[in-house]
Amino acid sequence: YTIRQGTRAAQKLPPNVDDVCRQQFLRLSLTICDDVIPYPEFLVNIDQTNVIYQPAKGCTYERIGSKQVAIVGQEEKRAFTLLVGISAAGDLLPFNIVHDGKSKCSLPSPNVPCYNEALELKFQFVFSNTDTYWATFETMCTYVTGILVPFWIEKKQQRGVPLNQPCILQLDCWSVHRSVAFRTWLDVNYEWIRYRFVPAGTT
Repeated sequence: YTIRQGTRAAQKLPPNVDDVCRQQFLRLSLTICDDVIPYPEFLVNIDQTNVIYQPAKGCTYERIGSKQVAIVGQEEKRAFTLLVGISAAGDLLPFNIVHDGKSKCSLPSPNVPCYNEALELKFQFVFSNTDTYWATFETMCTYVTGILVPFWIEKKQQRGVPLNQPCILQLDCWSVHRSVAFRTWLDVNYEWIRYRFVPAGTT
């Protein structure tokens, strides 16, 4: 017997990764300069990941030479999407947690351990209103209005700057982020938010 580990190909960086990252750096620098964004807390980067309820181990004991290695929980698909934001100053914003389902019955019970603590930390528990746990246009809007904007308003008040002080939201190139609906919604409701995209394949 020996430890056998499953493998899969990782996402490859674009061949011109140095150039696209340099261009992104210059775009951010120009935005910071043109819009006079003086404090690092006014730049927030967000990203999303799926969290599987029962993560499966990638390896187990099995006979040497075995062609099939069974892993408990390997086919577990139940999960939720976790959206995490952090500012350039190191502020960790409250989490946005998206569950599949079409009602509050899909969300964790208020009786589960640490539920009240999560609410005190201003975590958002939202349902996708779809059959998947992926974030949607609606859940992204909920994050912006319920977590991101209040964070920035508080920081602006602490710094004594106008409430329309421009801020930068850095996103990845996911389809919902790039959608006309989401970008238009940001433009109409928060004209002071400058959204910029991390080059595809470099997150």
